[in-house]
Amino acid sequence: MKNPLPSLNAIRSFASAGRHLSFTAAAAELNVTQGAVSRLVQSLEREVGVALFTRRGRSIELTRIGAEYHRRISAALLEIAAASDDVRPRGQGAKLSINVLPTLALRWLVPRLADFQARHPEVHVEVTAGDGAADLDTLACDMAIRFGAPPFPGAEAHLLMGEAVGVICSPEFLRHAPPIRSVKDLPGQRLLRHTTRPDAWSNFLKYHDIAAPDLSRAQGFEHFFMLAEAAAAGMGVALIPLFLIDAELRSGRLIQAVPDLFSEAGGYYLLHRSGAERNSNLRMFKVWLMEQAENSFPL
Repeated sequence: MKNPLPSLNAIRSFASAGRHLSFTAAAAELNVTQGAVSRLVQSLEREVGVALFTRRGRSIELTRIGAEYHRRISAALLEIAAASDDVRPRGQGAKLSINVLPTLALRWLVPRLADFQARHPEVHVEVTAGDGAADLDTLACDMAIRFGAPPFPGAEAHLLMGEAVGVICSPEFLRHAPPIRSVKDLPGQRLLRHTTRPDAWSNFLKYHDIAAPDLSRAQGFEHFFMLAEAAAAGMGVALIPLFLIDAELRSGRLIQAVPDLFSEAGGYYLLHRSGAERNSNLRMFKVWLMEQAENSFPL
C-alpha cells in the first residue's frame, strides 16, 4: 500500500484520549500505562504529519484537525465493531448491555424481556441499573434509558415515552386519613417525597395553583419502587408514574387518591453512541423497545 494504515493500537489510544481529553483516563480504559498511551499518540501524530492535541501542562485539547480526525476514526471504529458483530456466527451469542433506571428496569423492562428473547434467542441482553449521568463509556454499556430532556452529552437520544403521574395511596390510608376530596386537600396529608425528583410535589401543586407545604421533614425515598411500597404500607400519599404501578392499581393494593394527573417536563429517552445503529442487533433491540414503549404509553 502507498499509504499504510496507522497502527490500530495507536488509533484506539487516540480515540480514547480524545474522548476523555486525558491520557491517564485513556490508559485506565485500555488497561495500559499512561506513558504507553502518550507514546502511541505521538507515533500517530508523526505518521499523519500533524499535531492532533494541544498540550498544556498535564491537560490536553484536540486541535481543529485532531477533532475532525477523532470524529471520523471514532465512526470507523464503531463500523468495525458493528461489522464484526454482524459476521459472527449467531451460535456465538451476540451480547447487548443496557443501563436502566432502577424502577423502570424492575417494573417495565425486565417483565417484557421474555418477549424479545423469544423473538431473538441468539441475542443476550444484560441489564444493569443506574440513575446518574449516562456516560456510556464509564457505564461500559451499549445503551441506557434515562428520564429528562435532550441534550444528553455524548449520546444520541431517542424519545421512548412520556409519563402520567398520579396521586397514590393505599385504601387503608384513605380510610383513616383526613378526607381527600380534591387536590386542595393534599397539603394537609402526609406527603411522601421522591428524593431523586425533589420538586415533584411543588411542581404538581403549582400546576393546580396550590402552595406547596414545607416537605423538608417528609419521608423520602430514592426510587419509585421504594415509594410505591411505602405508599402501599400506608405511610402516606405519593406521586408516582401510573405505568410503573399498573399491577398494584389493578389489584387494588394502591389507588388514586384524586383523579388529577400531571406530566413532568421531559420523558424517558433511549441513549446510545452516535453511529451505534450500524450494529444490527442494537438496531433490532431499539425497534423492539420503541414498540414496547408505544404500547405502554402512546406518544
